[in-house]
Amino acid sequence: MKKLELGEIVKGVEQTKLSYLYDSYSTSFEAKVLNAVHEQGKSWYVVLDQTLFHPKSGGQPTDVGELVIQGVKANVKKAMLVNGVVVHYVKLEKELKIEKGMSVRGTIDWGLRYKYMRRHTAAHLLDHCVNLVTHRINKTLGSWLGEPTYVEYQGIFEGVLLKQVEEKANAFISQGLEVKTEFLSKDALKEILDSPNAERLPEIQVYRIVQIDSFEKIPCGGTHVKNTKEIGALTLKKRKRWRVGLEFISKFDPLLALPAKRFPDQQALAPLGAE
Repeated sequence: MKKLELGEIVKGVEQTKLSYLYDSYSTSFEAKVLNAVHEQGKSWYVVLDQTLFHPKSGGQPTDVGELVIQGVKANVKKAMLVNGVVVHYVKLEKELKIEKGMSVRGTIDWGLRYKYMRRHTAAHLLDHCVNLVTHRINKTLGSWLGEPTYVEYQGIFEGVLLKQVEEKANAFISQGLEVKTEFLSKDALKEILDSPNAERLPEIQVYRIVQIDSFEKIPCGGTHVKNTKEIGALTLKKRKRWRVGLEFISKFDPLLALPAKRFPDQQALAPLGAE
């Protein structure tokens, strides 16, 4: 479906409450259908009043998972953000006419979500370490947290420089630094406009700020871990002159990161092998 048609789906619909901004570790939620458009067969475009599904945006891939509507399971193939409204593209397991006002229970694919959380926090940490090593603020041109994972910077990074950045990043990871979030008004944001992604921010009234320890405060709408130890050791590879690739040496069992099973003292999770 073309973007113009997606715009018609969200026309007149209130903006979606993005529940993942307040708790990246939540995996299920209840919602109401605000609009539903049948594409073909068992495929639908569904708009809810709130969602945990992070749409593809800011270099972070879409969440996937399922919605259960009237007892019928709908597999969420992707979530798209259109004018502040999240549109879920789903495929039903059996026929159902989805209508406005229906109750929905949604569940995200936690393993995939947790991988993106770790990668997104790692990308923020990489920004900080690149600035430390180069002794300047480096402009971030873009990033991708899918496959392959990378961050693009303005400038050229040689092997020796990259190794220094990698060593600093892994040192900060092993320290188990806290990752904090807060919400700021547009005016308050002016105080931190030296953040590397400031020029790419949308025009909105309230911004969510992510900060690792006492490092730079970064406006961000993505999902993050609460402690740098959750990232796991990583290695950096030069993809192009300006592109730095992130490869994660160890992975963690995403079930251990759920709220009920998280370690109270934020200790490192046990590595389970190569990612």
